[in-house]
Amino acid sequence: GVHTLLIPSGLAAIALVDMALLRAGDEVLIPDNAYGPNKELARGELARWGITHRFYDAMDPASLAAALSPATKLVWLEAAGSVTMEFPDLPALIRLVRAHGALIALDNTWGAGIAFNAFDIDAGLGVDISVHALTKYPSGGADVMMGSVTTCDESLHLRLKATHMRMGW
Repeated sequence: GVHTLLIPSGLAAIALVDMALLRAGDEVLIPDNAYGPNKELARGELARWGITHRFYDAMDPASLAAALSPATKLVWLEAAGSVTMEFPDLPALIRLVRAHGALIALDNTWGAGIAFNAFDIDAGLGVDISVHALTKYPSGGADVMMGSVTTCDESLHLRLKATHMRMGW
């Protein structure tokens, strides 16, 4: 990545991405094996703000293809899945989302930034945003409460940075 914002926790990093990129009437897709608080954020705050959400089976690209709709503006990926530790076919999922035109955010906490380059997963194919709960590997396992949001896109970074500032993070 090129631009990184630090934030008080991994969940705050997820919330920053959602808040900066979604508005009422938009839809976010989340893998069914995602970090539980990400799913609860969608069920609670995002739903109250008029942002819809759906869950898809990250291990089945056809499930994601069926879930994409004109309202889908953001798709979350995880590698590995927080609940199951399954590793999805990221290139297949990314190709589907790219063809649809939505933004892609990856919760890359378990990948720890060393398992693969989230911005170049397969011959130039990558995500728009990589999120980490720095509470895990980078800080030694809960010694520090911190998250990060990283992108290579200057304009996307500025959108994230503006929300980061307005929220006092």
